[in-house]
Amino acid sequence: SCKRGRHGTRTGVERAIASGREGTARDTHAMPEDAVKLTPTVLWAQRKDRLLITIDLPNPEHPRVNLEEEGRLTFSATAGKDGEERREYEVVLEFLHPVNAKDSKISVGNRQVFVVVMKTEEFSGEHWPRLLRAKGKVPHVKTDFNKWVDEDEEEESDRDAAFDLAQLRELSTYEHSTYEKDFYGEEEDSDEDDDMPDLERI
Repeated sequence: SCKRGRHGTRTGVERAIASGREGTARDTHAMPEDAVKLTPTVLWAQRKDRLLITIDLPNPEHPRVNLEEEGRLTFSATAGKDGEERREYEVVLEFLHPVNAKDSKISVGNRQVFVVVMKTEEFSGEHWPRLLRAKGKVPHVKTDFNKWVDEDEEEESDRDAAFDLAQLRELSTYEHSTYEKDFYGEEEDSDEDDDMPDLERI
């Protein structure tokens, strides 16, 4: 074991070890990406044919979502209020039943991420008794009373609310890469490419 010098001063070896530890602590503090990911609040409601999932996040950036047919939703993003440090958020939801991932949609806003998860034909037609496969209360998952409608009243309510899936994006938009600010520009470029054959004929 290392011996201390007179008057309790550190030996060279002890100083080197302590310096290494302090450096590691400083490095960890300086790298927020190594910090523990936070869990966002998830609000949910449902209709006979879909789940309405709202992930409450201030100014979400770089969202990434993956929805599997067996009913597993994985979501991650960085978020933070204006003027505050941005943090990483992640949540995994294991739904009670399998879902129709292909026809599900997403919308990323300034204060929240809204995901419409379509139920499969087998598990459509009535409300599910709960959202998640696991029984019991989950602290970060709450009922969305603003969107909740009783099963026998949902048709009339949805006519007023006019849920329009056409205004939402495909989940694949955020499935494999982070959100890019020039996404719309890329779409415009693709339209221009479609016009190229006409230019060649002129």
